[in-house]
Amino acid sequence: MNGTMTERPPFRGFAPGDDNPVLETLLAHRSTRAYKDVPVPEAALEIILEAAQRAPTSSNLQSYSIVVVDDQGLRDQICVLGGNQNFVSECGVLLVFCSDISRHIHVCRERGYTYRGDQINTLFVTHGDAILACQNASIAAQSMGFGTCMMGNVRNDPPGVSDLLGLPQYVFASVGLAIGVANEDMGLKPRLPRRVMVSRNRYSDRHREDGLAEYDETMRRTGLYDGRREPLNDVAPDAQDPIPDEAYGWCEHAARRLGGFNQVQRRNFGEFLESKGFSRR
Repeated sequence: MNGTMTERPPFRGFAPGDDNPVLETLLAHRSTRAYKDVPVPEAALEIILEAAQRAPTSSNLQSYSIVVVDDQGLRDQICVLGGNQNFVSECGVLLVFCSDISRHIHVCRERGYTYRGDQINTLFVTHGDAILACQNASIAAQSMGFGTCMMGNVRNDPPGVSDLLGLPQYVFASVGLAIGVANEDMGLKPRLPRRVMVSRNRYSDRHREDGLAEYDETMRRTGLYDGRREPLNDVAPDAQDPIPDEAYGWCEHAARRLGGFNQVQRRNFGEFLESKGFSRR
């Protein structure tokens, strides 16, 4: 990299001398995409799974399930289905967090009630539960010294992942979480200026333009995009990239991601969800 992504100094709480290991873990987060060939001990995995289950859950419905993928062959296949992200194969274990309403439909039927959760709110609830559990697991793993990386690409080929993991009706893969012993340290990736992300009492975008310009310059200085540009794809697939290095920043990168093939690939995700019994009404 041309620039550097610096380490954040340990956070010491609200007053000098106050240790706060929870905040230190949160503020030191980075995604790990290279792992050593070392398994995650079963005792550590049990603690991570316990932490996942302690995540907030809407109405205590616990509308998710977790598939622990420790079989190398399965991880290799998920890697291919997710676009050949090598860290999926390399990690010590992959947890797949699934949105799951099968138990809820079961208990309604068993007790003679008409299930009325066939609405889009249920989709938000179950996906949210799965994501919150994944975040808890990630924080727990990082607090124990492991590297983690979330994998949204389990949604690239949802029928393929569903078949591979044997997911029944009313269950789909929301997100994966790779866990293992890190073989890299990319440092902390800068985030958007807080004035762009946070407003008070009423939504405001008055700092959008200046904040994005500042962030573009910050990200260019890190060198993060050197050799890692998003392809032009359907924007201009045969054209030479017209953007010089000094102008390629977060805005161009994000726009290409949102306008590229990956978005087209997930275009039929809604139809897949309905085939699994989730309503978008």
